[in-house]
Amino acid sequence: MRSAKQVFSGTLFLLFIVIINGAMGQTTASFTCKIRPWYKHRKDGKPGREITLLFKGAKLNGPATIRLECNGIKEENHIDNISGMDSLALLLPDGAGVKTECQARIAVITKTNGLYQTVMVPVQRQWTVYVYPHSHVDIGYTNTQEFVRKLHMRNIDVAMDIARKTQNYPAGSRFVWNPEADWVTENYLKEASPEKRKVFIDAVKKGWISLDGDYGNINTSTCSDEELLRLFHSKYQIEKTTGTSIKTMVQMDVAGISWGVTQAAYQNGIHGVFLYPNIGTVRRPWEHRPFYWVAPNGKSKVFFLQALPYGFGYNIKGSKIGLGKVQGHNPALDRITTGHPTENFIDPLIFDETAQLERERLPYDIFVLPWALADNALIDADLPDAVKLWNEKYAYPKVIISGSQRIMDDYEKRYGNILPQIKGDYSEYWTDGLGSDARRISEYRVAKENLVQVETAWSMLNPNRPVPRKAIDTAWQNSLLGAEHTWGYQDPKAALAKQIEQTKARFFENAYKSSKDLLKATFNPISKISTNKVAIFNTLSWDRSGLITLNPEQSQNGDRVLDDTGKEVPSQKLSNGQLVFLSNKIPALGSKTYTIAQGAPAKLAGNLMHGNTISNNLISVAIDSKTGDISSFIDETTGHEYVDKSSDYNLNSYRYLLGSDSADKAGKPKNIKIQIKENGPLVTSILIISEAPGVNWLNREIRVVAGQPWLDIINSFDKISTQTKEGIHFGFAFDIPDGTMRLDIPWGVMIPEADQLPAGNRSWLSIQHWADISNSTNGITWTAIEAPLVEIGNMSVNLRGGAHGSQNWYKHLDKSQTLFSWVLNNHWGTNFPLEQGGVMTMHYGLLPHGAYDATTANRFGLEQNRPLIAIPVDRSPVVNTPVKIGNPNVFISVLKQSDDGKGMVLRLRSVSGKAEKVMLSWPDGKPRKLFSCMADEKPLKAATGNEEVLPYGALSYYFEK
Repeated sequence: MRSAKQVFSGTLFLLFIVIINGAMGQTTASFTCKIRPWYKHRKDGKPGREITLLFKGAKLNGPATIRLECNGIKEENHIDNISGMDSLALLLPDGAGVKTECQARIAVITKTNGLYQTVMVPVQRQWTVYVYPHSHVDIGYTNTQEFVRKLHMRNIDVAMDIARKTQNYPAGSRFVWNPEADWVTENYLKEASPEKRKVFIDAVKKGWISLDGDYGNINTSTCSDEELLRLFHSKYQIEKTTGTSIKTMVQMDVAGISWGVTQAAYQNGIHGVFLYPNIGTVRRPWEHRPFYWVAPNGKSKVFFLQALPYGFGYNIKGSKIGLGKVQGHNPALDRITTGHPTENFIDPLIFDETAQLERERLPYDIFVLPWALADNALIDADLPDAVKLWNEKYAYPKVIISGSQRIMDDYEKRYGNILPQIKGDYSEYWTDGLGSDARRISEYRVAKENLVQVETAWSMLNPNRPVPRKAIDTAWQNSLLGAEHTWGYQDPKAALAKQIEQTKARFFENAYKSSKDLLKATFNPISKISTNKVAIFNTLSWDRSGLITLNPEQSQNGDRVLDDTGKEVPSQKLSNGQLVFLSNKIPALGSKTYTIAQGAPAKLAGNLMHGNTISNNLISVAIDSKTGDISSFIDETTGHEYVDKSSDYNLNSYRYLLGSDSADKAGKPKNIKIQIKENGPLVTSILIISEAPGVNWLNREIRVVAGQPWLDIINSFDKISTQTKEGIHFGFAFDIPDGTMRLDIPWGVMIPEADQLPAGNRSWLSIQHWADISNSTNGITWTAIEAPLVEIGNMSVNLRGGAHGSQNWYKHLDKSQTLFSWVLNNHWGTNFPLEQGGVMTMHYGLLPHGAYDATTANRFGLEQNRPLIAIPVDRSPVVNTPVKIGNPNVFISVLKQSDDGKGMVLRLRSVSGKAEKVMLSWPDGKPRKLFSCMADEKPLKAATGNEEVLPYGALSYYFEK
């Protein structure tokens, strides 16, 4: 070794000078010691820490003896001729400096010189670095969705070819491929010939292909309970096809992941969750710090690891080759080979990372590095040779090409007994992009609620008729493809962007259309076009009443409504020709039939209107004539005023932010006109018409229903398309002193800040069905049907370029009783649409109450999102309520035919913070067989129907009639 080629920060230098011949002033020789951050292979086959001796001064001549003593072990080496050497590498004995620092004594002896050195060797662990080869799956972004699909499918063929060619390589350097998303594997198996399927299955069994169990990289916090379970639905068919269990999932690119994933993953046999974010601000505090992530139920848990961001492969190598090449734009190129595998490899990164981890004194000797040359990239075929050459050069850090299962197994084997258990929501960041396509997001949110109602209603009406499983599965698939984090093209101004955005739009549109078609098909056997009867169906697991709306065709037989006993119920013809009536209580999982009769409705002592104030003796609401905001909202049973009079926002205040404007510069409505829209006694509403920045017009309808203790808000506007950075917000400033905010998230409830993991997003959050703000005496439950994004306390500063404005994101959330519905934005400069326009409508509901009650909040949220269903019929349908729960704190998440068509599945969700007893009863007859099951619907053990469900837990049953 003639020279030292690299200098690493933190390396220890020591200088020792020997006076040659003992004569002052004569030429001196010396050497410094450079302690290296690696181990190399000793002649005895064991790893040895390397120390490089750097010689200075008079040159050494002739043969030399190198004596080394460390940890009580003495070693001696002879060099025939040391003449002219300026450096020399020594390897310490096995184990030296691994766990504790050690003292090394070094002597370099020649015929004329003796150089001596004592040096403390700091600890350097023997690191294992797992490389996770993949091509990040953006379903779009770099090219059309179809181009991307074919690229990833071809990558599987190429991966198997590389794996086959490297099977004789040393362990660790044999190629393993991770398709990353089941969307890729599902498409491959669907189109592969029988011969290719056989080869693929063999590759999976051999470990050449390592499979993870989630469908794609999803904005998980926007999912509903059942939708989040569907994230793992495809893995079951893949497991069946390959004969291999899949126990891990990855979340790539998306920064953060919903706490509800813990429950959904556990229910689907997923034991490990890996996060590879694409943002620097979340690298700490969780990177390389694995833990057991505990579900809100306090018991279910999964192994969680946040590894390095997935973009390092592009930074180190892909960017040097060029995007056009690595992303497969040349059809003749199916892989990347350079002929120089060790160039642009991981050398600096590994040593930088291990040095940082050594300083932080973490107890783990492992870290994980994803390796992709870019988004939707070809495979780096250099990788096996690069790893092989690395491991030949270094004993440690040892590099191993791997999939998730092996990584998880190694962590748990070594450190399972010391991994901490952590609870909390890792609130996602990329969800702000949902606001770039507000109209389709509203369709998506309605579609997934429709699909749950389809399954439940079919079970109520058609228990013996096979459910249209394929159509339902396809609709859920489109829903997930909508929730997938990729929206558009990397350059939204390019011509290709519109094509990619249109394909993305069809995922939402198809899910929405299919859900409506499936609802229609569910009720087709009983539905009649020309009739004066209407059946009202309740797909929820508790009795409920509500306002029913019939279109003019359904109500052409009159304006009076009679229940099934012939008693008239309150009804009213609206200004748009619709007929509304207030139903009696509709039984859980049941129905009631009403008759539409001729004549005017009976008079009702209902709502009262005084100027800009409406009251129904339960609530009263007043409109500010200058702003159009709700200036007063009073619970008349308690007298509590829910509007924070000290705030600028009141309730339902429209605000428009441009560019990087702060909240105090937000645009407000002007030229306010207030008029009565519905002057019921049953339905009374005030319509606020105004001009407003960002829109051609803004209408806000405030509606009160007789006998209904909540307020309905319908906001409509005609959005002006613009590429200027913008955001529309509706503010709600509540007067609930010291009130605690809670958000309904998938499979749980989250208190902002208190239930959020460090580094999780605080600038905006997503709700499933509701938000609640309560203190010990007063509270409000708030729903937003179409718009999932909320901001807490204030409107976040508009972020130019989305993620590139991360320096503006909140690091902490103060307690607040003000929230904003963040309806739309175009903050991003990539991936998402640059503009959106047209007429949009957003519905909100406000239910005042006393102290927080989980049952009340969840029932209100679900009732707003899964309304009673009105079907014209010629006679009362036969609906036999299949099951009752017997505990108000537990409700049905879904009641459905099993996927195999042989039985039924009942899934329950508890909204209680303590364990609850389920008390099932069977009005339609007790099942012949009843078993507990997981999300895979496979019977586990016999059940009684009186089981205990964990706090915020899920419980599933499989039964046969």
